[in-house]
Amino acid sequence: MKRLSLLFLLCAWLPAAGQSFEPFTFVQMSDTQIGFMDRSPGYGQSDSLMMAAVAAVNAVDPAFILLTGDLVNDPYDAVQDSIYRVRLADLKAPVHIIPGNHDMKGFSEEEHAHYMSMRGSDRFSFRSHDCAFIGFDSNCILDKATEFEAAQKAWLEAELAAARGSRHIFVFLHCPIIREAIDERVDNSNFPVEKREEYIGLFKKYGVTAVFAGHTHQEYDCVYDGIRFITAGPVGNALGHGKPGYEVVRVTADGFTAEYVPTPGVKVRRPSFGGGFPGGRPGGFPGGRPGRTN
Repeated sequence: MKRLSLLFLLCAWLPAAGQSFEPFTFVQMSDTQIGFMDRSPGYGQSDSLMMAAVAAVNAVDPAFILLTGDLVNDPYDAVQDSIYRVRLADLKAPVHIIPGNHDMKGFSEEEHAHYMSMRGSDRFSFRSHDCAFIGFDSNCILDKATEFEAAQKAWLEAELAAARGSRHIFVFLHCPIIREAIDERVDNSNFPVEKREEYIGLFKKYGVTAVFAGHTHQEYDCVYDGIRFITAGPVGNALGHGKPGYEVVRVTADGFTAEYVPTPGVKVRRPSFGGGFPGGRPGGFPGGRPGRTN
């Protein structure tokens, strides 16, 4: 009888053999950036881009949406903020948000406080379908706000540790750690080499599946050391080879797929920087500090 009781308790604790996994879909949106490259009256062109993307994402019917920063072009422009809020409210699924570099005018205690007063939070962590979703702020890292970064990193590691053993751990930030390769040159659209090693090492330690970013207004996708690094293009105006759109991620029992989907019916506008992109294709934009231009 004791053996049978022990067997019953063990079976009740373990997942049932062949237990079904319910597939689900989530969407990453990035760089709505109302007002970027937009001289139309009342930022109507930015408004139309976000409105089209919202309609398309609603048609996907995702479980939730992760919005990876640069919500507006100027965090103190009331018109840009109003457009963003109206269109955000049109999204039917829950939305989780982190800041981009244009959501603060350089990282400082004052700018961080202003962002928090406007948006409520600069990070998130939640579980869904036995998967972990963790988002954090890349601004304090790239702008070398060491005290803020240290506090955030302690929080991040604690969340990663708590998530260990999840089916997948998906991480989100604004600026890509890498876009195409671990040894790509350092510019204003990726992490410095020592920070790449630091954060990728942390993700490797806790079994992160994929890292999602934005910022570049172009799409990239690569794998390094078993972790997939996905950079979504913008909801707003694109740069380089980019197209306005959003990332559709479908998670099944066998894994996940990620597809960048250009927003239907949207005409791609190209900026004129007088001779192309300084420094070459992958993120060599004007402005020396990480994340200060796009």
